[in-house]
Amino acid sequence: MKIGLSIPRSPDPDGLRRFAQRAEQLGFESVLAGDHIVLPTGGTTQYPYTTTGAFSSPADEPFLETLTLLGYLAASTSTIKLGSTVIIVPYRNPVVQAKMLASLDVLSHGRLICGVGVGWLEKEFETLGVPYAARGAMTDEWLDIFKLLWTERDPAYHGTYYHFAGIQFWPKPVQQPSIPLWVGGHTRRALRRTATYGDCWHTTRQTPDFVAQQLPYLRQHTAQAGRDPAAITISLKRSLHFTDLGVPERDGVRSGGMVRGTTQDVLDDVAYCREVGIDQLTYDFRVGGMEDQMRVMEHLADRVLPTATQLG
Repeated sequence: MKIGLSIPRSPDPDGLRRFAQRAEQLGFESVLAGDHIVLPTGGTTQYPYTTTGAFSSPADEPFLETLTLLGYLAASTSTIKLGSTVIIVPYRNPVVQAKMLASLDVLSHGRLICGVGVGWLEKEFETLGVPYAARGAMTDEWLDIFKLLWTERDPAYHGTYYHFAGIQFWPKPVQQPSIPLWVGGHTRRALRRTATYGDCWHTTRQTPDFVAQQLPYLRQHTAQAGRDPAAITISLKRSLHFTDLGVPERDGVRSGGMVRGTTQDVLDDVAYCREVGIDQLTYDFRVGGMEDQMRVMEHLADRVLPTATQLG
């Protein structure tokens, strides 16, 4: 069982560098950044992972641009994997985005994880001039384009939303045949997208039981796509709070699938996740401030990471 961490939402470059470097020193698999360009004034009722649809962060919480942040952290680390959880694929031009991702993979010596999703916040799509209703179909086309540009010597594409021909695209990513694609989402469409494009199903804010219930459907469609279901990694992202550490929990909306309990409760949950077929866990911490983030990280590394590693 591998464990990764969600990068805190902070505009503090020194704190972010220390967080990523400490995660690397402690042996975590990865650090992953979320993706929002803007958030709506007054909040939202569209977030799919809370009972009210309210987003778990206030509208004025700072979100650094994902790929810029990953480039900064790539230069600050040397071995830990870096990625997105998840980048909203339709927000950015597909060719430019493929170039940015390939460049990050080259500059990090092949450490990039490309977590991808279709997005959910209609106001953000409206602000960026991207059709909300077409987000799924556009995502699929953009993923086709990524794969072509990353692998083909003379790439050409003619789709509904984008087309090109007669171009060269270099450098290719270090990781071949592709930068690993971790497909986010919890719907049947997301599972089918994973079966077609993904190296990993990276769902978020769900329980282990929910994940286990979806695995037969994922395996069925992966096999139908002519791929080996065993080659798909299963990843679950969740909020985590230790009640026996003495670090106060941050106020705010709690999202679904949260792990909240003693260290032993967390250990038991990790073991259960592995038992039902989950290969990787990504945690964000429901605490405020970088020092508390670091304290929770170090406790997780000391008390939970060794057991998770032994689970295989």
